[in-house]
Amino acid sequence: MHAGSITNSELIPLDPGDTLEKALRAMDELKVEHLPVVAENHYLGLVAEDHLLDQEGEVTFLTNVQLMPVAIASGQHFLEVVDVLCEADVSVVPVVDDGVYKGCIDRAHLWRAFHHSLTPYSEGSILTLEMPWQDYSLAQVSHRVESEGVKILQVLVSDGAQPDHAEVALRLSSRNIEGLIDSLRRHGYGVSAFYRAEEYAEDMKKRMDAFMRYMNI
Repeated sequence: MHAGSITNSELIPLDPGDTLEKALRAMDELKVEHLPVVAENHYLGLVAEDHLLDQEGEVTFLTNVQLMPVAIASGQHFLEVVDVLCEADVSVVPVVDDGVYKGCIDRAHLWRAFHHSLTPYSEGSILTLEMPWQDYSLAQVSHRVESEGVKILQVLVSDGAQPDHAEVALRLSSRNIEGLIDSLRRHGYGVSAFYRAEEYAEDMKKRMDAFMRYMNI
C-alpha cells in the first residue's frame, strides 16, 4: 500500500484565510493536533495546535501563522508515513505530489493499514509488481510465477503509485526467485520491490515498535 491509498477524507484542509478560532475548533472536532493549509489545491504547510495557542490574541488569520513543511508523496510506501510521524512529531501527514495536495493521513488510518499488513511472514519471499489495471490478470500472473516452479502463498492487490496502475504484492514459497524476476521482466511486468520474507517481517516489526512507541501503547 502507498500513502495515497490510505488518506482520510474526513480531514478537511484549512484555508489560509481561516481564523485561528476556526482552525482550533476543527482540530478539536477531528481529534488531531495538526491540519494542512491548502490554497486552491496547492499545499502550503502544516499548522500545529500549540503554535495557534501561542499566537492567539496576536494574529487572527492563518495567513500570518508559520507553517511546518511536512509532507509525503502519494507513491511512497505507507510504512514511510511512520517515519514522518515520528521524526516530525505530528498527528497527521499531508500527501502531496509536486505541490498539489492529495489528502491527509492520520494515526487511525495508519493503524488500519498496519492491521491489514501484519500477516506473519516466516518463509519464502515478498515480490511486488506494478502494472496498468487494464493489464492486470491474476490468472496470468499466477501462470507466469508457477511456470518458474514457485508457488503463490498470498496475494494483496491495491492501487499503485501511478494513476490507473495496480500494485500486486505476492508472498511466494521460494527465497530464490532471481530467475522468476528476470522472467517477469522479460514478459513486461514491472518489478518494484523484492524482500526475503524474514527481512520484510523484521522491517515491519521495527516500524511497528516505533509506531507503538509514538502512540504510547
